[in-house]
Amino acid sequence: METKELYRILALGEGLRIEFKEAKNGVPDTLYDTVSAFLNREGGVILLGIDDGGNVLGINQQNLMQLKQNIVTALNNPDVINPPFPLAVNEVVHNNEIILYIRVPVSSFVHKHGQIIYDRENDSDFRITDEARISEMYARKRNVFSENQIFPNLCVGDLDPTLFDQVKSRVALVNANHPWLATGYSNERILRDARFLRKDFTTGEEGLTLAAALVFGTDEVIGNLLPAYRIDILVRRENKDRYDDRLLLKTNLIDSYLQSMQFIKDHWPEKFWQDADGNRKDLRELIFRELVANIIIHREYNSATPTQVVIYEDRVEATNPNRRRFTGPLDLETFEAEPKNPNIRAFFNILTWADEIGSGVRNMNKFVANYTGGAHPIFIEDEPFKSTIPMLLQKVGAKAPLFLHLAQLSDKLLDAEKTRALQELPLDLNLKNIDDLDELATLLVGSWSKKSGKLSGLRFLTNNELTVDELKKVGSWSEKSGELLKKRARVLLSTLLLTFTPISLDELANALGYRSRERYRDDYVKPLKDNKLIQYTLEQANDPNQQYIITNRGKLFLGGGAI
Repeated sequence: METKELYRILALGEGLRIEFKEAKNGVPDTLYDTVSAFLNREGGVILLGIDDGGNVLGINQQNLMQLKQNIVTALNNPDVINPPFPLAVNEVVHNNEIILYIRVPVSSFVHKHGQIIYDRENDSDFRITDEARISEMYARKRNVFSENQIFPNLCVGDLDPTLFDQVKSRVALVNANHPWLATGYSNERILRDARFLRKDFTTGEEGLTLAAALVFGTDEVIGNLLPAYRIDILVRRENKDRYDDRLLLKTNLIDSYLQSMQFIKDHWPEKFWQDADGNRKDLRELIFRELVANIIIHREYNSATPTQVVIYEDRVEATNPNRRRFTGPLDLETFEAEPKNPNIRAFFNILTWADEIGSGVRNMNKFVANYTGGAHPIFIEDEPFKSTIPMLLQKVGAKAPLFLHLAQLSDKLLDAEKTRALQELPLDLNLKNIDDLDELATLLVGSWSKKSGKLSGLRFLTNNELTVDELKKVGSWSEKSGELLKKRARVLLSTLLLTFTPISLDELANALGYRSRERYRDDYVKPLKDNKLIQYTLEQANDPNQQYIITNRGKLFLGGGAI
């Protein structure tokens, strides 16, 4: 902070975005109320060592280092600020008195201090308990993007000029007429075009943004602005407790993308595929292009949680800091994508490292299915966002009769087409090496029971008292396998199996011996459909030709996978 800015702040006095606090004897009691309020409202600057009237009291030199350490530690503690938000605590000297200052940006999260949400009005922090006000704040945050945070003291000269040359070289490969390639087109013009240099018309503040630092910043700049930021890619095939190989990135997003892609490709075999136009393409390249672009573009950069990608023998799993809209799996057929960092996404689009918003996960679904022969990735919206990319497919195959015995369903009810579909069902990769059918049966039933507990109204009831050992006491594993499930669960399982090909409600009710189709529909079909495990084949619900068919989510459920 320059002296000129300090005098300006002192002259303005406390207000919506300025707060003074005394700190002679330690951290002020209300400091974290103000940090939370600033994060939730419009951001601002907090000066420590100044009273409410703007009089400079300073901070005791003996307490200085401990005071700074206490504040930094607290801001990383979810019991103090939740979610945590690391901030720098800096010094400035005024008339031989030391003052500490903390610049607080507006956050894309709603933050709590001590489980209480604070907001800012004029020069005061106040608690919010009214549900309508809280909902309004969450709605407001949906339009706040951390990438737009302005750093007034960050200059073009602080950025790495070689990265601009690297970007121009990449652009030249895909569009030789792009304006960024014109003679005399400055780096500043590129930053303005990319909206990385912007003016906040609410505050009048203008400058380079967090996105500019992330894309073009030196490692020193990025480390100062986001000390906790990193991408950690691990290979865990032999050493499952630690790793066989590792790539740790704390650098700009351009090099992060390129190095991540190369590292993952080095640890996974290529596999070629011919697209609709007859072009031969490497599916591995296409899959991981989408994965790496997504973890960079949709990361919440104000979170201290690292991005982690783990490469296993049969899958790749990624967890990414996220500002969630809901909790649960993405339905790839119906979900509507929302931008997390729209300017970074648009920039990656220019480099052809990303497509239109929402296309990434859909493309990955298509490419993974082609690579594996039918497996599908799983995306779970949460904090963090979780992606599981299966790279091998384990099919049910010869273990198909196990499902019929668990459902106590006659194999006559499954025609040849349904039977083939059951044999092609992807089995969760964690179960692929289990050949003991008693053990497999109990693990599958356990997964159905556990997952149904998180689904509305499904109630997949099981017999928890029946163990693997008890099953083995019977001459044939199939004799008691059906007893693992109670009647309700057996009917639900049978319904899922019968919908491997389109089937009407009447056909379902007749096959399972229900005279009242309405009761069967309400008790069993509706919960399965409401939880998107089965779906209509036709748009009009009352169409006389309406039928039901299992969804990809329903197949994941049956195969023991995450949904």
